[in-house]
Amino acid sequence: VFPVHYTCKNHYTWNNDSNQKADKRFALWYMGWSSLDKRTTLPMLPWLVGEIRRKSEKNESGPAQAREVQMYLSPPLIRCVPANSSNPSVFIFEHKAQFISRFIHNSHDLSYFAYLIRSQPDNPESEMACHVFKACDPNQVPEVISSIRQVSKAALKEESKPKQESDESFYNSQKFEVLYCGKVTVNHKKAPSTLIDDCIDKFRQHEIERKHLRLLNGQRSSTEAPVEFIVGDDPLSSSLCEVDEPERHASAPNNVQPSDADKNRTMLFQVGRFEVNLISPDTKSVVLEKNFKDISSCSQGVKQTDHFGFICRDVVESGPAQYVCYVFQCASESLVDEVMLTLKQAFTTAAALQSSKNQIKLCEACPMHDLHKLCERIEGLYPPRAKLAIQKYLSQLSDNEQVNIFERVQKMKPASDHEENELVILHLRQLCETKQKSHVHIGEVPQQNASGSTVTSDNSIAGRNKLDVFKNKARSSLTSSLENIFSRVCVCVVRLCFSTKVLDFLVSICCFSDHMDGRELLPLSPRAPQVSLLSPEQGSPADYRALWKKAIHQQILLIRMEKENQRLEASRDELHIRKMKLDYQEVCQCSKEVQALWDRTLSSPCHTKVQWDKEEIHSAVCQGVPKSRRGEVWLLLSQQYRLRHRLPQRQQPPETPYQDLLKQLTAQQHAILVDLGRTFPTHQYFSTQLGAGQLSLYNLLKAYSLLDMEVGYCQGISFVAGLLLLHMSEEQAFDTLKFLMYDLSIRRQYRPDMISLQIQMYQLSRLLHDYHRNLYTHLEEHEICPSLYAAPWFLTLFASQFPLGFVARIFDLLFVQGTEVIFKVALCLLSSHGGEILECDGFESIVDYLKSTIPTLTHSQMEETITKAIEMDISKQLHAYEVEYHVLQDELSDAPPPSEDSDRLDKLEKANAQLKKQNMDLLEKLQAARLKIQTLDSSVESFLSRESKMKHLLRSLEQEKASYQKTIERMRSSLPSDAMADVEMTQLKSSTNGKAKETACKKP
Repeated sequence: VFPVHYTCKNHYTWNNDSNQKADKRFALWYMGWSSLDKRTTLPMLPWLVGEIRRKSEKNESGPAQAREVQMYLSPPLIRCVPANSSNPSVFIFEHKAQFISRFIHNSHDLSYFAYLIRSQPDNPESEMACHVFKACDPNQVPEVISSIRQVSKAALKEESKPKQESDESFYNSQKFEVLYCGKVTVNHKKAPSTLIDDCIDKFRQHEIERKHLRLLNGQRSSTEAPVEFIVGDDPLSSSLCEVDEPERHASAPNNVQPSDADKNRTMLFQVGRFEVNLISPDTKSVVLEKNFKDISSCSQGVKQTDHFGFICRDVVESGPAQYVCYVFQCASESLVDEVMLTLKQAFTTAAALQSSKNQIKLCEACPMHDLHKLCERIEGLYPPRAKLAIQKYLSQLSDNEQVNIFERVQKMKPASDHEENELVILHLRQLCETKQKSHVHIGEVPQQNASGSTVTSDNSIAGRNKLDVFKNKARSSLTSSLENIFSRVCVCVVRLCFSTKVLDFLVSICCFSDHMDGRELLPLSPRAPQVSLLSPEQGSPADYRALWKKAIHQQILLIRMEKENQRLEASRDELHIRKMKLDYQEVCQCSKEVQALWDRTLSSPCHTKVQWDKEEIHSAVCQGVPKSRRGEVWLLLSQQYRLRHRLPQRQQPPETPYQDLLKQLTAQQHAILVDLGRTFPTHQYFSTQLGAGQLSLYNLLKAYSLLDMEVGYCQGISFVAGLLLLHMSEEQAFDTLKFLMYDLSIRRQYRPDMISLQIQMYQLSRLLHDYHRNLYTHLEEHEICPSLYAAPWFLTLFASQFPLGFVARIFDLLFVQGTEVIFKVALCLLSSHGGEILECDGFESIVDYLKSTIPTLTHSQMEETITKAIEMDISKQLHAYEVEYHVLQDELSDAPPPSEDSDRLDKLEKANAQLKKQNMDLLEKLQAARLKIQTLDSSVESFLSRESKMKHLLRSLEQEKASYQKTIERMRSSLPSDAMADVEMTQLKSSTNGKAKETACKKP
């Protein structure tokens, strides 16, 4: 469909003078391409890009081999030309830019990117292809993508018609924060208008009676069972069900199971393409998943307008399926309206995808949809964890499919778990694409074929496959059920502590079983066939007692080993997450003496309650902080500050515990959820959508927005909170965030009026005026104020644009020097780049340099900047400038401005607001390009070292080969002629035997 070939066109097409000015050219590596099914979704794309990349790195056969190319951009065309060709008319392939549907930028290796394009843009049924490229410099990738998008926009404007590409396959789910209230069993799938209100009344009545029983029984709330969605029979359910209600609707609440009010019931309600998920930020997992086909109706409360719910089928192990209504609460009525509208749109879209009128049909039973859910589940998991999830998915396939995939993967000999996962996903994708071609969607009737035998064979094969799937499901379900039952039995036995009565009872069972068939005994019984260690003559009660003790001891040992394995696995996961969090290059590494000093300080008893020498701590921080213990050091520094400086009572934050804040709903949920994907998007810990990192960040930002109602949530806080989470736990990060906001007064710059930020911008401008007059004059001549470039530095504490190691070092100084360090670092950055800024002679070039070039610091520049900032002292100047600002503001407020000046001031304020918004947008767009220097340096060093090792190994192997050849020649020359003939006969026989063995092995 997408052949890679060379074509020649007339020169006038590309050498036209009007087009030549708009042409752009980029030197890239073209890694190859691959066709993909039209139902491929976003979670599948990284695996597809990894497959193409692996093939190119290993020089495997494919549609295209890796090669150096020149990418020419000339509206509306994108043309790839061989790097060694000087004639752009001879090209490998060309596309129209407006037909590109999506870009993929690899977050693990920033030098790789790809785009999707359809082979026949006017035909939605045609295949799509993914073309993968690699840039020599990762910083070049955003420029290439931006240039292609500009060409695409220009081409679409010329065509003056909308883009025909539909993005159903790349559906992005909607997320809302809800409070889970509970569930009730109803008798009908249709909901009456008062169902939600009735459920809320039942929940409240249940809560009152439960509190009453607690008072009677003297029980504490901490002894309650944890929140579960499948709760056992509640002791109060029956009493609530016995209440007589005249004229009760068929869907009125029957069996009431409210959630535990003492636990954290806030969840993220995710509306997907064919299902709704309920994600717990506490457990970092999906606790409820329901397909649209199981949901019969959704409704909103009439009196309780901030509540909503849906009725769905709930499969019960014993008995037929029943209808259950899940009830949720939102922060406001408007949010409930938005949830209901989103559900309505999602149901409509899902129905359209399954209808015959839509050309791209999709249902929840599609094989490609199952693969989408698998890729979504393993996104962001480290390879061993992803491997377990993939193996669980493979167990649902038929035996033949499992064996086929296993043999294919083993033939390729993967060197690591990640490579094995890529290979398995590759073969799974091929299998699912094959199944999708013959898949019959839900609600459709299989098409009749002309030849009845073909239909019969296809149906029989499909039946066998379904039978295998059902067998595997039944096998796994039975195994898990037996394991759960057996573990509960063994726990009960352990609790009885081998009492004599229990053992006598077990022995009596064994003696009674002498007259029973051995196949009817339990597997644990000593007389079971597989463990029959005694003959019928030896079956005395004492022997059975000994065997029962031995069996119970073995089961206890197995349970302990299983718990130990779980503990070791959890420890391994924790170490992996910690390693992932601290994956950045450290700046100003501390010596062994300083590291030993920190170890002694942190390990000393009562180090959090005793005041340490301030100068000693400051000196230790200036010498360096070990990355592995940076979180502990920050906690120590915050505690030392609080011991010396006590905030006034009116300035102290509320003493609401962190866990209590997590139980509440926040009105800032939309802003927080939107910024989750924008915070450190290239860092592996935060890159997974609704992964552990993003959910922890959501908890932290939500808790602070509820604690500080005046500030709530503001863009910029997410980067500060994210950096804290990389070095400590959630609760520790929350306490440290409170310290930064309240004790160090950083929260003032996030207030809605942002007066503190304006004061900071004025102070920075005055510092430039006093310390670097030429630079200040140059910026003023081009009307560039500090708010254009320095606002994100202060709002995110440099975390949004600069390398993590550099930002972590700034945080070290922030804990001992306060907010003054932000001004010092900003001033040092501007002064060190002052010469280059003075050479820029335009507004755009200066702003581009300040926002793009300055953050790309080398390691030596970062260390030099930190050293200068430590030695600088500007505290008196900052205080004087703040007083000066307030005096100027008072003078301006006393003198009323004329009307013309007032209008001009309003216009300037609006323009300033727009510039601030543009500034934050640029901050978000440029964030992905800030941490690339570290990746580039490390990759170059690793490539160079690998190249030198390979060259050395190659030379040694060549020398060894030459020496062996010389030895063989000498041995042959020393042998007599008859001996040489024997050797040749021996070699001939051995080769004949080898061929015979190979032929025998190939026979079935």
